[in-house]
Amino acid sequence: MHQNPNNFIYRGCACESYDLVPPLARKQKPNVSFDTYAKYADILKKAAKRGYTEVGMSGHVNDLSQHYGLSTSYLDWSYLVYVAMYFAFTSYLKKFVDENILDQQIDPSKMCILRNKFNNHNYCIYKLNKTLYDEIACKYPNLPLKVYDTDFKNERMKSQQGLLSCVDGNKVTPETKIQDSQIEILVKYFNQTDSRDVLKTKKDQNEKIINCFWKNKLLFEKIPFKLSQIERNYLQKCLKENGAISTKLFPDFEGVKKNIVFSEDYNILRDWHIAYQEADFHQTWTTDSGLNKDQIDQLDEGEFFAFQ
Repeated sequence: MHQNPNNFIYRGCACESYDLVPPLARKQKPNVSFDTYAKYADILKKAAKRGYTEVGMSGHVNDLSQHYGLSTSYLDWSYLVYVAMYFAFTSYLKKFVDENILDQQIDPSKMCILRNKFNNHNYCIYKLNKTLYDEIACKYPNLPLKVYDTDFKNERMKSQQGLLSCVDGNKVTPETKIQDSQIEILVKYFNQTDSRDVLKTKKDQNEKIINCFWKNKLLFEKIPFKLSQIERNYLQKCLKENGAISTKLFPDFEGVKKNIVFSEDYNILRDWHIAYQEADFHQTWTTDSGLNKDQIDQLDEGEFFAFQ
């Protein structure tokens, strides 16, 4: 039984700017047709299916590909908001270290720039009312957006209480592009002249949909957020308490690997004094490094651990 009485599903993103576009679509040229896109996805699917059979992996091929790192035409969701928070936070952690620390000549005098960049970063959670979506999908069989529930043969998907969403290219409007956001594609479908219902939307300054209503009920919401140093401490504690940690969400060696890699990356940011907040002028400095004890991450309360 899913632990979500309201039946919302969530998707966590490392950056607020990330849209609901699958990785396979992002790799294609903008003018690629849905027909060509589908043929390419099918070729990859058949190749993956052969490989999974050879190595004895069970489960649905699309779910396996999505959860084992292949680029697909699907997007991951979860019934658990903490799972979405885990992916948002850890994805940005890896991205930040890869782009700003590894193989870089770091100028200590510019450390405050990196610190501000890390601590003031905008993450994002997407929230979809699955109960309302199911109601709409039942009423409109030709809905272009499809949501597939958990494949319990897939251990990773089961642990993450995961779902997949994708777009049926045979049911989209003519002006739809493969790199359109999945929610935008859904809105375009309802904005057709022959639709009996419409989706009312609210957009941001960049004309991106952030809220979506159907018959005055919230169907979709985009929630940007930041994580201060104190909030990161609390988040890591909550993730651990709710089982949203690497070794639980990836119940195989990959989970062990992710736990160690993320801990290593976070310790790097601690060593460089990046994973801290700047102290106010009235605060008293009490450590050799010039950082107030209240500013220091308590890694022992969360998944990440301090290297000794």
